[in-house]
Order: sequence, then structure tokens, then C-alpha cells
Amino acid sequence: MASTNTFIQELRAKVSLSEVVGKKVQWDNRKSNQNSGNFWACCPFHDEKTASFKVDDIKGFYYCFGCHEKGDAITFLRKTENLDFLSAVKQIAALAGIELPKNFEGKKTPSDELISKTLVNLHNIAVDFYKNYLKKHPSTGASEFLKNRIASQKILEDFQLGFAPEGKKNLYDYLCRQGYDPESILSSGLCARNDQGEIFDRFRNRIIFPIINQRNQIVGLGGRALSNSAKAKYLNSPETEIFHKGKLLFNQNNFGRQKQSKTELIVVEGYMDVIALSKIGFKNCVAPLGTAVTSDQLQKIWRLSSNPVFAFDGDISGERALVRLAFLALPLISPEKTILACKLPTGQDPDDIISRFGSEALVRLLEKPKSLHEIIWEHETGGKNYKTPENRSLLESRINSILKNIKNTNLRSHFSSAFFELKRKLFSLDENSFTDSKSELSFLSHKGANNRSKTNKIYPNQATSGTRKSLLGSRNKPNHMESRFQETAIILSLINHPDLSTHFASKLSEITFLFKDLEKIYNNILALASPEEINHHDFLERLNEKCGYDVYTKLISTGHLKVNPYLKEFTSFGETQLILDDVLTRKIAKQNILQELADAQEEIKENNDEALTWRLVQANQFLHEAQRGKAITGSFQDKSLEQDVKEIKNLIKDEIWIKKKSK
Repeated sequence: MASTNTFIQELRAKVSLSEVVGKKVQWDNRKSNQNSGNFWACCPFHDEKTASFKVDDIKGFYYCFGCHEKGDAITFLRKTENLDFLSAVKQIAALAGIELPKNFEGKKTPSDELISKTLVNLHNIAVDFYKNYLKKHPSTGASEFLKNRIASQKILEDFQLGFAPEGKKNLYDYLCRQGYDPESILSSGLCARNDQGEIFDRFRNRIIFPIINQRNQIVGLGGRALSNSAKAKYLNSPETEIFHKGKLLFNQNNFGRQKQSKTELIVVEGYMDVIALSKIGFKNCVAPLGTAVTSDQLQKIWRLSSNPVFAFDGDISGERALVRLAFLALPLISPEKTILACKLPTGQDPDDIISRFGSEALVRLLEKPKSLHEIIWEHETGGKNYKTPENRSLLESRINSILKNIKNTNLRSHFSSAFFELKRKLFSLDENSFTDSKSELSFLSHKGANNRSKTNKIYPNQATSGTRKSLLGSRNKPNHMESRFQETAIILSLINHPDLSTHFASKLSEITFLFKDLEKIYNNILALASPEEINHHDFLERLNEKCGYDVYTKLISTGHLKVNPYLKEFTSFGETQLILDDVLTRKIAKQNILQELADAQEEIKENNDEALTWRLVQANQFLHEAQRGKAITGSFQDKSLEQDVKEIKNLIKDEIWIKKKSK
């Protein structure tokens, strides 16, 4: 035991706890002090919004001030990946590049080791018994099944398939003859005792599938009934000292790290599905021992592949199993690991598809799996109507509740954006809502002006004093005026719903504010943003105090923003999300095209083409004047200049900034 303790101490000294934990959490850089070895993060063992989980890298221990979980690197791996002590030690030793000493002692007592060894030996003998029986005495049913469904001697050998004959005590009598006592045989789960005290074989008239663990030990059996009158089509071993159904995967022992064609790992429901896929070249295929994947099995699957494709049966139970899996995976996913799913036709499983339509039909389905957010979206919206505001509100609340299960903040933001795009399509909302609002206001404005012209002599070329002082009447360039509206709309949206700064973090980082007063307000909003919930009134009060004036009143008075329904104080989160997305998209696009034009002008100047430079400048000036509505005196005498204008308009229409030119 002393040597074991010495090795563990050496292991702790050589491995960085922050490196082990850092694969599971996202560090809070504001709170962490990496130079002193102190790291903070949101706890991986319970749901929280502020970092209360501390890692002391120097001492090699972690502690959560919220749920009080504590331990070292070994404890952390055991709890987060559901490993036993020895497996966790081996994993950390591999990370540190240290070999386990030959005299390293595990946690099992000698008696435990003896029991486990006995049970494994019993299963080895049982599998040999069933394999030999299949070769020498196959029943008519077994022969027909193997001919129609297996049809390969190599598959029989690779999966060590056998046949359990009819008769109550065939295996039991054989094991007794090998010198094993009844209690050991019963504890293996291979046989059972009825109410009358009689011992009988658990598997009868079934094709036998050995279940092998990651150490290549046979620890349990699965049996497929040949009789239609059997109570259960498939039967597994009961829970024993060595067989834990929720922690094992069928065929995990045959998983190879070599990359197979099409996809790295496929997860199906049953034994026969694994075998069917193996026959067409998908060797890296596993199955849970039942339709409901457990957390232990999912973690084991992720250790085999970070992006497994699940192909459950196309029936109600398969659909339910996939939905359970999706919500099981949601709190556990990270940027490095997720799940994909291939939805099969109704009433079909992989084996059915291969048998009826050929392997290519299944391959085509496997090549186009759905992502996790699509699986959840289809479950939440399938067969439902969202024409009413009430139903849309319910969906929005449900999606927001689902998003809270994602622990990684950055990943949650991207899931939110993905759901937002799906919601936009589902609700059939016009992406140009912001522009439509302006167009409608413009129409009303012209209509009002026409009515007033009947009674008041206000001529188009004679602007009033108020008009000349307004933003619309200013001599600023049109893009400045539009930018003022856009930047104000962005800030109003963030004031009404500060959480949007997280949802649109990527797009907001691309924005360049042209107006310093608005940029100052924007920076104050970001400074006040907090993961803790705060009501709108309190947030606005803090913002006013930080800026030194009534921010909301000043902003909402800006032109048509005052009457835009999407920027009102009590507009819903979803509606504000739509308008902000539209405004940001337009502003970024405008920034990009202006940069492209500037780059083009600079490139022309470098080439010393003065005539082309002059024409481009004139065309640009014309475009600005046309956008302002200013009349153009005379007609184009220079036809080439007119052509330049048309070409620039076409470039803008074609959104050339989406694909940058190479220099």
C-alpha cells in the first residue's frame, strides 16, 4: 500500500489539475489569477451563473463554494466521467506520460478479485458451450435465422455468436460438470432459480450475443428469441458483480481508432443493427443494451468519438429514445463534443433498410445526419401550429428554458442564434421589418404632406427652420444619417433587453460606432451587463447614473425611432431580437461596402489611373446626392460616367462585399 500512495503523490505532483479540469469548464478570466495558480469557473457539478468553483493548481485540489464538491484530479475524473479508481489513475498517468508500476494496487480486495475472475470464467465457458452447440446441433429456426440474417461465417466468428437450445438445464448441468457450485452459477446470472427452488437456464431457444467490456472480458450475454411466442424478443443478463447494463456498449471491444469510411462512430439500438452495419463496412458501430442511452454510456461513446452519429429505429420507441438522448446530452456537450442523428424511415431499422433497399440507401441517410439543435427543434415544433402570438410566446419560453441547460456560455449563444434562425423561418417573419417600418412611415409622411399642401403654401424647395435643424435636414452625408438611426436602434434594443449583448456578441464586435456619444452609451451598457437578472427599470437607472443624463428619453426622440413599434420599452425579447439582428446585418454590410470602395479607390490611386479615379469619385458623389434626394442638374454629358454609376449600383445590389477581392 505504501508504494501505491507514493505513486499517487508522484502523479498528483506531475499533473496539472487546471489542465484536467480545464477540459470540462470555461475559466472566468476576470476572477482567476493564473500566475498564482488560482482558477475560477462555474461549477461542473451543479447549475450556476456565477463562478464559485475554485481550482488551486499549486495544492492540486478543487472546491465548490456552492455545492461543496471537492477533491483532486483523480476524484474529478471519477465523478465527471464515471470512472472507477483504477481507470481514472490510468487516464491521468497517460496524460502525465507515466507508466503504472507493476506492483500498483487497485481498490479491489482479494476476495473481490476472485469473485470477478470466477464470473468471467463462467461466461467464457458458457459462450464456448453455445458456440459449439450452434456448430454441432443447430435447430431449424437457428439455421434459417443465420442464413437469412447473418449469412457469413466470419461474422459468426467475429461476434462469437452461439445458440442456446431448448431445455431447462443444458448449460447448468454442463457448468456443474466443470466443477462450479450452484451459488457461483446463480451469481453469474447465466441461470436463475424459480419460486419452487428449481434452477434453470436463463437463455433458451435464443441466438446468443456475448457482451464484452473494454478489457476484452465477456461479462454478460444478450439473447434473441427465435420463437414468436417468447415474452421478450431480446433478453439481457441481469445486473451482476461484473455486468452493469447502463455502463456497457455492445461491440465496444471491436472499436478501432483507424478512420472508417463515411463516419467515425455509429450508434444503433440493437445487436443485429451492429452486425448489419459491420457487414457493409462500418466496423466502428456500437449499441446500448436497451433503447435508453445512459449518461455513463454517452460518456463512453464520446471517448470513442466526439461526434457520434445515432441511428435509432424509425418507430415511436426509437423517436422517444432519441429525444431522451438529446436532452441528456444538452448539459454535457461542449465545442469539442456533441451528437448527430440520422432519422430512419417510419417502421424501419438499419437492418431492415439494408435487407430491403440495399446498403447504399442506408449510407445516403448516414451521410446527412441532423445536428443536436435540429433534433430538439423538430421535437418541440413538430405537428404544432404557431399562427397565434400565444403559441409563439409559448415556444419562445420553451426554447429559452432549453437553452439554460447548456453550461458553456459561448455554445449557448450559438445555439440561441441557430434557434433564432429556425424561429424566423417558422414564423415567416419578414427579414426587412426594420426597413418596412421606415417605408410605411415614409409613405405616411408623404401622404400627410400632400394633405397639408392643400391648405398651406409650403413649397418643396423652401425648408422650414425646424426642418433645416433636424437630423434629416442636416448636411451630413446620407450614410452618417442612416448610421445615426442604426446605432441608436442598436442601443435601444440593448437597453430594453441587455441579454441580447450575449446573443449577438459576434456581430456587435464587428460594429464601428461613428458617433462618440452613442459609443459611450454602448460601452456603459456592456459595463453594466451582468449574468445576474436585473429588471429593466433598475438597469436604466444605473445607466442614467453612469451617463449623467436621461439616456432613454434622448434616444427615443431620434426621428422615426420614436414611433417604431419594435423599439418600444416593453417590446418582447423575441421581437427585439429580430429587429436587432436586421439592424446589425445592415450596418455590417454597409461598413463592408464602404471599406471595399475605399480600398478600390486606394488601389486605383496606386496604379496612377487619374481618369478612372476621377470618374469613380464623381460616381460616388452622385450616389450620395441621389440617396439624399437632391436634384441632379442637367443630364450626363459623359456617357462613361453614367455607365460607372450603373456598374457601382449593380455591385451594391450584388453585395460584392460578401466575397472579398484578393490583392
